[in-house]
Amino acid sequence: MNSTTKTASNLSSENILRSAHNEVDASITTNGFLVGKVGHKVTTALSTTNLADDTVTFTFFDDAVQLYQIKIIYPAAQTVDFISAERIS
Repeated sequence: MNSTTKTASNLSSENILRSAHNEVDASITTNGFLVGKVGHKVTTALSTTNLADDTVTFTFFDDAVQLYQIKIIYPAAQTVDFISAERIS
Protein backbone atom coordinates (compact mmCIF):
# COMPACT_ATOMS: atom_id res chain seq x y z
CA MET A 1 0.00 0.00 0.00
CA ASN A 2 1.44 3.36 -1.04
CA SER A 3 0.26 6.05 1.33
CA THR A 4 1.63 9.08 3.12
CA THR A 5 1.01 10.87 6.37
CA LYS A 6 2.03 14.20 4.83
CA THR A 7 -0.59 16.90 5.32
CA ALA A 8 -2.10 18.25 2.10
CA SER A 9 -1.24 21.85 1.19
CA ASN A 10 -3.84 24.59 1.65
CA LEU A 11 -2.52 26.43 -1.41
CA SER A 12 -4.89 26.89 -4.32
CA SER A 13 -3.84 25.86 -7.82
CA GLU A 14 -3.46 29.54 -8.72
CA ASN A 15 -1.08 30.14 -5.81
CA ILE A 16 0.95 27.05 -6.73
CA LEU A 17 1.46 28.45 -10.24
CA ARG A 18 2.42 31.85 -8.83
CA SER A 19 5.04 30.29 -6.55
CA ALA A 20 6.48 28.18 -9.40
CA HIS A 21 6.71 31.12 -11.83
CA ASN A 22 10.17 32.68 -12.11
CA GLU A 23 9.68 36.35 -13.05
CA VAL A 24 13.36 36.82 -13.99
CA ASP A 25 13.19 34.54 -17.04
CA ALA A 26 9.39 34.00 -17.33
CA SER A 27 9.75 30.26 -16.77
CA ILE A 28 7.65 27.90 -14.71
CA THR A 29 10.06 25.79 -12.73
CA THR A 30 10.50 24.00 -9.44
CA ASN A 31 14.00 25.50 -9.06
CA GLY A 32 16.66 23.94 -6.94
CA PHE A 33 17.91 24.41 -3.43
CA LEU A 34 20.32 27.22 -4.28
CA VAL A 35 17.89 29.39 -6.22
CA GLY A 36 15.10 28.91 -3.70
CA LYS A 37 16.40 31.45 -1.20
CA VAL A 38 19.22 33.95 -0.79
CA GLY A 39 21.58 32.53 1.83
CA HIS A 40 21.28 28.91 0.77
CA LYS A 41 24.74 27.41 0.39
CA VAL A 42 26.28 24.06 -0.54
CA THR A 43 29.84 23.10 0.42
CA THR A 44 31.87 20.01 -0.37
CA ALA A 45 34.53 18.03 1.44
CA LEU A 46 36.57 15.11 0.18
CA SER A 47 36.22 12.35 2.77
CA THR A 48 38.55 9.72 1.32
CA THR A 49 41.36 9.67 -1.18
CA ASN A 50 41.18 6.03 -2.22
CA LEU A 51 41.35 5.93 -5.98
CA ALA A 52 38.78 3.14 -6.02
CA ASP A 53 36.12 5.00 -4.00
CA ASP A 54 36.56 8.75 -3.58
CA THR A 55 33.85 9.99 -1.23
CA VAL A 56 32.59 13.59 -1.29
CA THR A 57 30.20 15.01 1.31
CA PHE A 58 27.90 17.86 0.24
CA THR A 59 26.61 19.96 3.15
CA PHE A 60 23.52 22.17 2.67
CA PHE A 61 23.09 25.35 4.72
CA ASP A 62 20.37 27.94 5.24
CA ASP A 63 22.55 30.91 6.20
CA ALA A 64 24.69 29.44 9.02
CA VAL A 65 22.29 26.59 9.89
CA GLN A 66 23.30 23.17 8.58
CA LEU A 67 20.22 21.46 7.14
CA TYR A 68 21.51 18.13 5.81
CA GLN A 69 24.39 16.29 4.17
CA ILE A 70 24.62 14.05 1.13
CA LYS A 71 27.48 11.60 0.64
CA ILE A 72 28.45 10.72 -2.94
CA ILE A 73 30.93 7.96 -3.74
CA TYR A 74 32.68 8.27 -7.10
CA PRO A 75 34.51 5.57 -9.05
CA ALA A 76 38.26 5.99 -9.56
CA ALA A 77 39.30 9.55 -10.44
CA GLN A 78 35.76 10.66 -11.30
CA THR A 79 35.36 13.50 -8.80
CA VAL A 80 34.83 17.06 -10.02
CA ASP A 81 36.61 19.93 -8.27
CA PHE A 82 34.06 22.03 -6.40
CA ILE A 83 34.43 24.19 -3.28
CA SER A 84 31.00 25.76 -2.72
CA ALA A 85 27.93 27.24 -4.37
CA GLU A 86 25.65 29.92 -2.94
CA ARG A 87 22.81 32.15 -4.09
CA ILE A 88 23.89 35.69 -3.23
CA SER A 89 21.19 37.79 -4.91
